[in-house]
Amino acid sequence: MACVRRGAEATRRDGRTRLGGQRWRCARCRRRFTRRSASAFSRHAFPDDVIALAVRWYVRYRLSYADIVEWLAERGVAVDRSTVYRWVQRFLPRFQEAARAHRHAVGDRWRVDETSCRLNGRWAYLYRAIGQDGQVVDVYFSPRRNAAAAQAFFERAISATGVAPTRVTTDKAKCYPPALRAVLPASEHRSARYLNNGLERDHSHLKQRLAPMRGFKRAAAADTLSRGHGLIQNLRNGFSALTAALPRSLRLATAWPRLTSML
Repeated sequence: MACVRRGAEATRRDGRTRLGGQRWRCARCRRRFTRRSASAFSRHAFPDDVIALAVRWYVRYRLSYADIVEWLAERGVAVDRSTVYRWVQRFLPRFQEAARAHRHAVGDRWRVDETSCRLNGRWAYLYRAIGQDGQVVDVYFSPRRNAAAAQAFFERAISATGVAPTRVTTDKAKCYPPALRAVLPASEHRSARYLNNGLERDHSHLKQRLAPMRGFKRAAAADTLSRGHGLIQNLRNGFSALTAALPRSLRLATAWPRLTSML
């Protein structure tokens, strides 16, 4: 096996890791490495599939960290709740990056709205957008509902997708017109009471996931989970080359190991 640092072929076997994997040593740099050394899972004491499964369970289902720990314990894996929390915060953004190259093209007609959540006992907001086909475009957490937050959402969504919408549908919240004038002056802006019913219905999936939680303690954790939930929804709904040809019941379970191998 070639050295993951220098690419040298002059390597030899050098025992096994605690997980049972083969360890190698480079004859040039004298450093030891494994097949995981070049991956995001390097230096973690648990197998890749265990970490990936815990992250998927937490984002997909209405489970607490304690529930994840109990489920893993039934499978012979002893782990602490704080460890699962760190896995979610560390690896969920990496799964999003890995899935981005396989994502279907985002439409140019967006429906945008915000939904509420709790941050340290106070109301905060999640700005969300879906395309005309129902794909989740992006999610942005903000402790405030104002024009600056709406503008930051549009800027990040456009940067993440590479698509500038030609038509944006919102409710009549006063934060959207100034944000659209600043970021998308040429886009058509439609606002009416019932035009965003589809997005309101889509909010319910995220709200159901957040319902068992007693709010967030950190804004970064709220942003990570909400964006990760959007990734899960897109994979389940077939908006990815990894899942488009699969039955809905198998999409997430099939795509997640493939994404794990890309980290």
